[in-house]
Amino acid sequence: MDDRYAGNFQALANYLDDFTKMLPRLVAMREGIDLYGATTFSPFSIFNPDENTLSRVIAELFDPGGSHGQGLLFLNGLLSAIGIPRLNRLDTVKVRREVLTRAKRRIDVVIETSRYVIGVENKPWAAQQKNQLGDYLDELKADLRGRKPVLIFLSDQQAQTAGEETIRVPYYYSEEKEATLHSILKSLKGEIKASAPKTFVEDFLRYIEIEFGGEYVDTPANKPFIDAVNAEFDDLQRRKAIASVLLSQETLHIRILDEIGDHLLSEVCEKVNPDFEASCPFEDIKPKVSDCLWQKWTPYGLRRPSWPTNCHVAIEAGTDWVDGIIFGVRCPDRSKLPEQYRHYASPGRKTLENMVVSIPGGKKTIYWPWYKHLAERYWGQEFCARLVIESPTGAVKDHPEIQDLASQFVEMATEVDRLLAV
Repeated sequence: MDDRYAGNFQALANYLDDFTKMLPRLVAMREGIDLYGATTFSPFSIFNPDENTLSRVIAELFDPGGSHGQGLLFLNGLLSAIGIPRLNRLDTVKVRREVLTRAKRRIDVVIETSRYVIGVENKPWAAQQKNQLGDYLDELKADLRGRKPVLIFLSDQQAQTAGEETIRVPYYYSEEKEATLHSILKSLKGEIKASAPKTFVEDFLRYIEIEFGGEYVDTPANKPFIDAVNAEFDDLQRRKAIASVLLSQETLHIRILDEIGDHLLSEVCEKVNPDFEASCPFEDIKPKVSDCLWQKWTPYGLRRPSWPTNCHVAIEAGTDWVDGIIFGVRCPDRSKLPEQYRHYASPGRKTLENMVVSIPGGKKTIYWPWYKHLAERYWGQEFCARLVIESPTGAVKDHPEIQDLASQFVEMATEVDRLLAV
């Protein structure tokens, strides 16, 4: 071996040996931070809010009489951000949810003041329906009594109808420098007087950053490990050793992702049926977690050869690069697919149509008769590193989150098998 490479290899070996000896102390520090700070605890990560839940949160915050006790703080923050005069304490405000329109549609939130009738349509994920915003604006105009109508479109989408009269407020990011829900709440955080609503808003901001901003949000519990590596990196003799690890970080990330897939397959084969195999409906993509989750809407699935075509228990990224992770039963409904995608449909969909009843807690789309968001929706390198650090043995399959995911795959596979056999 070349002396230069031999020296680098020895430096890496020495660094890893020394760092391994540090690990028990670093783990103890991390556990202490979590014990007293609960740095990863958040109701949003536990409940994985859907559109209706987010609408309830928004209505509660923007209701001056809400349980947050902060009066007009949040509503005035919203009004100021969209160029509407602030209210004073003498103004009467009425906030309603799910307001039925004459077209038999429902506006998510309606806020009535003495001068304005404000509708808030919340569209975090779902597509807009035909003339939906136009109908809502017509409804707001129908009972003005001298007031002005305002329609706020809370979404990262562009308004397809009533665009000139609709005020768009994205959740997190805007190229047009519009006010965003994140920027509004962040600007108000320092003015919240009570600790409970302040903590809630901080959790909500974190959720928005991860879900709509695609950001990895670090936790204080990781700081001991980061500080320890930074300290070693200051030593020029250690720097090459650490850089050698960085050089292989993508390889390690891929390896950990694929270990997750291997464990899911192993558990389903052992506990349901040994003939399960890894699958992907797209023939040009290998059925490996690292290959599938790199692209959005590309499922890594498990299936039996006897199952109908395009029927899998699967995991999938909702956006590019291992983000927005969901899992469930992927069995597309031919009758609802656009014609150009009908070759991805499954003849087993009719049999599995009511899985949301047989396995509570899931939701349904035209592609999935049952699916659920994972609590940790971003499976980047930080997530994989955390799995290894937190695993009691260092093996990814022994981490509680992966064990829980495997047990849910076993439950889904068992139920699909049962329903298909009926």
